[in-house]
Amino acid sequence: MKLTGSAKTALALTLAAMLYFGVRGMLGERAEPPAQGEVARPFAVVVQTVKPQSWREEVRLRGRTQAFRKIRIEAETSGVVAATPVEPGTPVEAGEVLCVLRLDARAAALREAKAAFNKARLDHEAAVKLSKEGFRSETALASTKAALDLARANLEQAEVAVDKTEMKAPWAGTFDARLTEIGAFLNVGDPCGVLIQRSPFLVVGSVSEREVAKIEQGDLGVAELATGERVEGVVRFVSKASDAATRTFEVQLEDPNADGALRDGVTADMTIAAERRTAHLVPRAALTFDDRGRLGVRTVGADDTVAFNEVQLLGESDEGAFVAGLDGAPRLITRGQEFVSNGQKVAVTEQKG
Repeated sequence: MKLTGSAKTALALTLAAMLYFGVRGMLGERAEPPAQGEVARPFAVVVQTVKPQSWREEVRLRGRTQAFRKIRIEAETSGVVAATPVEPGTPVEAGEVLCVLRLDARAAALREAKAAFNKARLDHEAAVKLSKEGFRSETALASTKAALDLARANLEQAEVAVDKTEMKAPWAGTFDARLTEIGAFLNVGDPCGVLIQRSPFLVVGSVSEREVAKIEQGDLGVAELATGERVEGVVRFVSKASDAATRTFEVQLEDPNADGALRDGVTADMTIAAERRTAHLVPRAALTFDDRGRLGVRTVGADDTVAFNEVQLLGESDEGAFVAGLDGAPRLITRGQEFVSNGQKVAVTEQKG
């Protein structure tokens, strides 16, 4: 089983505590009081002043890359595929034709509708002229107007039917896959291909109920992809409703993907820089346990007296461990902390560097 950095630190601290209590017990059995009249010198320790600093908790989650938009281009009318002018993987502009169906009877229907419209238009224009000269009644004029409106509607329907034989990109993107070929028959709803928008790109993951409140829109995050690529982005969305099955909340990290290199559906390990809080960065060796088994550090006050301070381990870095529970800028014992106790006077040496 592979241990995380925090788990390794916790294990090391536990072993150190066992060793500490064992050695202390042995020393307790063998220790002899100083000779009568002899003044015991204070135990020497090394201290380091640690200042508070801002620290952001990291929330880790698993996810996958996802195109900002991804749709199937589907047939809105039935027919035989006559042309597939765009190759898969080609960038396309909005309105560009991706697949074409044969017109068949639609071409004749359009010609018929145009002819009927032209006749109705001429009839109505003649009726208007005769009406102005008093040779045509209002009823006859209204009849030619109704015939013209009907012819116009039939023409528009015929034009729409022809227009639907061309399946076009609704927005600029990449024609990612072609799902039909020339000669295939498509019914309404059958796919021509897949269109995706490659910029921006998303990394989508799920966060637990306990950690969702730590993440906010605008937080920074990174994602390590299974391909070896690294994505840096900003949290654009945190779901307000959990998944009914997993009780987790969706989180979306947005990356500009300016070069269009990212692929849809790649596994990702996401790290979100979550809530900010005050912490102290202490050397790992300074962490110890008191007689009650509590994790903490030992500090020295202004009068060179030792005090134990319980802390909470927040996270780690290459320089040490981030902890919460310390106030101000305490003098932290970095050497000798295992051999002193609360209230004990010590000889202090400031750590250099």
